[in-house]
Amino acid sequence: MRINAYSALKAQNPAPDPTVDFASVEALRIEISAKFRQDGIHVESAAAGFARGRRWNNSGGRFTLSLTFPAP
Repeated sequence: MRINAYSALKAQNPAPDPTVDFASVEALRIEISAKFRQDGIHVESAAAGFARGRRWNNSGGRFTLSLTFPAP
């Protein structure tokens, strides 16, 4: 899933760098749904150039939400 900016905008978030600038028509990918184990998520993320952020699991341990950032 992607969010597209229809015009230039500045978004603020609680991430390590709290301000992100988006150009007109620039897309932000906000969701990837995949079936991986934890180690697989980190391997795939690193291969795509992302570093680990935070991770949240449901109480049953069946679902994970991972927040990743572009690797420095």
